Amino acid sequence: MDAKKILEDNYKAENESFVYYLKEKSLFNKDAFRKLYESINSLAESEVEISRTAQQINSVYGKILKYFLYNFDTEDPYKITNLPDNYNKMLGYLDKAVEYYFSTRI
Repeated sequence: MDAKKILEDNYKAENESFVYYLKEKSLFNKDAFRKLYESINSLAESEVEISRTAQQINSVYGKILKYFLYNFDTEDPYKITNLPDNYNKMLGYLDKAVEYYFSTRI
């Protein structure tokens, strides 16, 4: 398994990657998910040096996205109160900030 290639394919949503299936086919492909998951674990084990700030940003961003998913899940009792009408735009701002942070670290 070429972990960097799998990650790159997902980044570009190419070559039947997990992100490709989600984006282009609206499909949760279990095999592609497993490959992405295993590649990230492999990279985490081989690329030991990662800044604490990057870890924290990633964790916070992931949690925020999960809470939004929970909010819109009709089966989940969790609901965000005081959600602004332009929440989508605000998430876009956050997305750009996170993307900017990581793009300046390469």
